[in-house]
Amino acid sequence: MQKKTLPVSIFLISIVCTIVITAIVTHFIEQKQAMDNDSVVKIKRSDLDDVQDLYDLISTNYVDKVDKERLIQGALNGMTESLQDPESEFLTAKETQELNAKVAGSFEGIGANLQLENRLPVIDRVPVKNSPAEKAKLKAKDIILEVDGKKTQDKSLDQVSSMIRGKKGTQVKLLIQRGNEEFEVSLERDVVPEDTVKGELDKKDPTIGSIQIDNFRETTALEFRTIIERLRKEGTKSFVIDLRQNSGGLMAEAERIASYFLDNGDTIAQFSNNKKVISIDKAGKKIDQGFKVKEPTVFLVDQESSYGAELLAAAVKNKNYPIIGVNTFGKGSVQSLTQIGKNNYVQLTIMKWFAPDGTSVEGKGVAPTIEADYPEYAKLPPISKQSNWRIGDSGDAVKNINTMLKALGYPTEGNLFNEATRDAVAEIQTENNLSATGALDDKTIDVLQEKVFELVKSNDVAYAKAVETLKK
Repeated sequence: MQKKTLPVSIFLISIVCTIVITAIVTHFIEQKQAMDNDSVVKIKRSDLDDVQDLYDLISTNYVDKVDKERLIQGALNGMTESLQDPESEFLTAKETQELNAKVAGSFEGIGANLQLENRLPVIDRVPVKNSPAEKAKLKAKDIILEVDGKKTQDKSLDQVSSMIRGKKGTQVKLLIQRGNEEFEVSLERDVVPEDTVKGELDKKDPTIGSIQIDNFRETTALEFRTIIERLRKEGTKSFVIDLRQNSGGLMAEAERIASYFLDNGDTIAQFSNNKKVISIDKAGKKIDQGFKVKEPTVFLVDQESSYGAELLAAAVKNKNYPIIGVNTFGKGSVQSLTQIGKNNYVQLTIMKWFAPDGTSVEGKGVAPTIEADYPEYAKLPPISKQSNWRIGDSGDAVKNINTMLKALGYPTEGNLFNEATRDAVAEIQTENNLSATGALDDKTIDVLQEKVFELVKSNDVAYAKAVETLKK
């Protein structure tokens, strides 16, 4: 994007984009300027005559009043969309400001980043950890059909963002389409967590430090180093670094953390403009300020680990660090943010990045060295709150309910809400001081999904494998 439910898919509901900010442009500016001159397409003014003619025609002959600024923005947006690259986006000044605010620190929202696909808003990456979107179990690729009963079809991202935004503590109701399934979720707006790194001692073995990196923002590497130093003082002798559901963020921060684990001179990543390698970034004091992590360490990844998380995973995998989980997302491109005119910006794919050995992760991801996945019940969609589920109901949604209940130890199965389902629901209601109706109302759904979320956390197969690997 959590709803206290399953670990699934950052956000910031406000803009389009896969975030790579001006820091990255600065980082690569010299290499970009050094590209071959023949890589620049020379456009004659006559090539744009058709665009000018259409602009003049609409401005002077269209039946209604024309907003000329909006017309120009439409042309710029159309040109960017013609690239058919989901990572290249046309942004208004407002969207760009929101993007910069997101990378710099905390923000208010539901924690889900959006882009438009087929004139509908789509969550384009895993929601921010512990955000309202994650707590509601929203995922990347979820389509938002309605906001508080109002359709989102054909609305701009600004319009959809305005519909979703509101004061902290207020509610917003979304109708979500996931695949062929539609369901409704209610979210309480909140401040999206600012810290990107969390760390603690393993509850069973205090010599193991468990560190979770949620995203890469401007302070992430410093946060990570601070937590490493604290855990060392507390007795940590080895580390588990959790990159699951980390959607990427600032590549420079990911590179800095990668350098902590590599020897000086080791390749972190290679960068290419599709014609030749234009940069090979290497570990060293210039990047990591001389800070190193030499303790035994394993890394956790999943299908939501993307971009910067993948770069870090690929870099340490090349140095034979264990990578545990499933194949990562597979985002191997780099974007820059460039001002167009006075008030508009374009996020444009300018190069691709490769693992230290020169292999691309685009569309493939980083493969783990040890496979370990979430249990199937952790991957189920949230239970729809469109109506109370009760005895006699059937279908895929009821099958998911029965699967969740079975994971919690109740004798339920199949796609029918039968007596076993009713009895299980009534028992949960009794245990939680709810009216024991046996029907699955909104409050009971929240309790059920919270229980499943806690079950997933307590049965983390990948983390258990990481601890086992360290002890070996």
